[in-house]
Amino acid sequence: MALHITSKARRVACVLTAGLCLGGPAAAWDDFDVAQMPQQVQVNELPDNVVNFDRRLRRQPILQQRGIYGAPQAMGAAIHTPHEGPITAAAIRTAIDDGVLFLRSRQTPDGAIGRGYVDGGSTGLATLAMLAAGADPVSDPAVKLALEHLLKLETDNTYVVGIRANVWEYALRKAPHEGRYREALQRDVKWLLDARNDEAWRYSSTSTDWDNSCTQYAALGLWAAQRAGIETGDAVWDQLSRHFRREQNKDGGWGYVRGSSSTSNMATAGLATMYLVFDHHYGRKGAWHQGKPAPFASGEAREVLDSIDRGLKWLGGADGDKSNAYYLYGIERTGVAGGRRTLGGADWFAEGADAALRAQREDGAFPLGYSEEIGTALTTLFLVYGGAPPAFAKLQHGADDDWNLNPRDVANLTRRMWSAYERPLNWHTVGIDEPVESFESPILFVSGSKAARFDDAQVATLRDYVERGGMIVAEPADGSPAFRASMVELLGRLFPAKDFPGVTLAPVADDHPIYTVVKHAWKARPKLSAASDGVRTVFVLSEGYLAADWQTDQVESDAFPLAMNLLFHATALRPLEGRFATVPLPEDAAPKRSGEVVVARVKHDEGLDWDVAKHAWDRLRPYAEHATGLSLRARPAVTLGAAAIPDEVDLLHITGRRAMALSPTEQAALQVFVANGGTVLIDAWGGSDDFAASARAMVEQVFSAPYSPPMALAADDPLLTGFFVGGQDV
Repeated sequence: MALHITSKARRVACVLTAGLCLGGPAAAWDDFDVAQMPQQVQVNELPDNVVNFDRRLRRQPILQQRGIYGAPQAMGAAIHTPHEGPITAAAIRTAIDDGVLFLRSRQTPDGAIGRGYVDGGSTGLATLAMLAAGADPVSDPAVKLALEHLLKLETDNTYVVGIRANVWEYALRKAPHEGRYREALQRDVKWLLDARNDEAWRYSSTSTDWDNSCTQYAALGLWAAQRAGIETGDAVWDQLSRHFRREQNKDGGWGYVRGSSSTSNMATAGLATMYLVFDHHYGRKGAWHQGKPAPFASGEAREVLDSIDRGLKWLGGADGDKSNAYYLYGIERTGVAGGRRTLGGADWFAEGADAALRAQREDGAFPLGYSEEIGTALTTLFLVYGGAPPAFAKLQHGADDDWNLNPRDVANLTRRMWSAYERPLNWHTVGIDEPVESFESPILFVSGSKAARFDDAQVATLRDYVERGGMIVAEPADGSPAFRASMVELLGRLFPAKDFPGVTLAPVADDHPIYTVVKHAWKARPKLSAASDGVRTVFVLSEGYLAADWQTDQVESDAFPLAMNLLFHATALRPLEGRFATVPLPEDAAPKRSGEVVVARVKHDEGLDWDVAKHAWDRLRPYAEHATGLSLRARPAVTLGAAAIPDEVDLLHITGRRAMALSPTEQAALQVFVANGGTVLIDAWGGSDDFAASARAMVEQVFSAPYSPPMALAADDPLLTGFFVGGQDV
């Protein structure tokens, strides 16, 4: 970012920015997450001011960032600082790191990690946790040793085999040509298929009874095989479908065995398995099409979806034991699979993470039931998957299910994006009447077959979402003309022509970044239309039927790489960050200082171009006050020349995207303000060339001699180095 100033007698009168690649300072502040500083994020409480769409992905494994992976095997346990205060992404990452360090410290020379319960169970879970946290099965010595131990382990236990199957699948992602892992996975799948009895699974291959806990881990192992390309056949998924529908209690929950009362642990077992059943046995077999029977409106597929709905309702009213690692892992699997940010109105991840972080010991262990190794591994998996960045949100709108004609489209898409991002990603549904803070993702997917209707308040929420950095991607189900027309109307209401001239839909050109941000060998590149606000793409309309390929998991189609490009474009290739990401703050707050700085934005046109930075100062304020000790107050906008600028104003802020033209009266008001000791900050929103050129011309005209002409700041200028009381080195 380049700064130019004009000054008089060494006092800065006007600061003119050349802008950033995606926004000038105000644009950056508008994506700033300062309003969710650590002291403001509370359990069960969303940030009140801002949503962070600038999630940052760590392309390196999480633990490599702290130099942990690749360390000698004999590394000791962590010296973990007990967590206090609100949840932050940094605290979650530290908890994961230290949990994995504990697991590594418990490894014995033969590769096992923990003993007790059933041999191999804790080693399998610990290895899975390390892989999920970012360990490389090819280069990490401890993981390689654990994998060798699991290869040699002979077991007749459903838990161990189901977990171990997931370990092989995860290892094959990084080592796809390791034949021993694939052969081991095939053996474990055969064991699981042979071990089922007429009902389901119990502990061993010779058991004749069953329980829902063993059965869910068997299903998890079969799911891993499917992900690795090993077919399990339809019969086993049909059996699982019938079993969990039949054994669901009348209240909507599940018990451990037939006739037992519903529990939170077993409700998560039933729900997580039913999502797997639907995805593998029903969901991929068809998508919604105009004039044809809805594929999921009747029959067994509908019964499974209804069973899930009843289970979610029961679980939302239950009070699961957040001090139990089995429950934490189960609620994470349910919430992530279902795209549920909340259950029963509660943020299940926030509550669980708070309980886990407060329970973590100094050695990094999570003593949340079972052995220390099992509790730590399950809790680590909860934190890794539950805290993964939300990449997509799916909008629930209207009075019926027209918004969700393909119920697993975004779920399948997000799961397939894991490999592109080299880490887990999440998705969630969000209701149109929920606060904008709940949207919490860079892309909002909106679909339907009927005309979508939004009232003024709902349109305002969607506009707020876009202004906070989000991008709307809309798609008419199977090309529905009615829905398409309603989306064109929605765009017009979001960006009225009188206030936002030029924000209209146009076909996306071949060389548009949406198509080129990552190069693909397109087979039949989907057609899109899009609208830009002059700085970035804010609205995309699909002219095809992407959701059909997502729903049926047609991974070879162009619908999947196009979605990846949309995500990369929406985030400007910036990495995604997990839940509760915050702007890093200085460790210690600056001492409080007397006085305050008052900022006023300038209304310089009749439209809304002047108002693009309306969130900026509210987001910057907590950081500025923490770093400087000064109070910062943003007062209502002022109109130049209409009346005298209030004496309390210290800084005027002018921004926009289009060329700015101030009248002689407005220019005179600026001169008076500066002559009386005020400072003017002018920045080109999104690096707009039109605004920047007009602003520079205006500054050169209004602030001519005795003011100096605009000149670039030197690298050692105090305005950049912060070499003054309360200053910050930028």
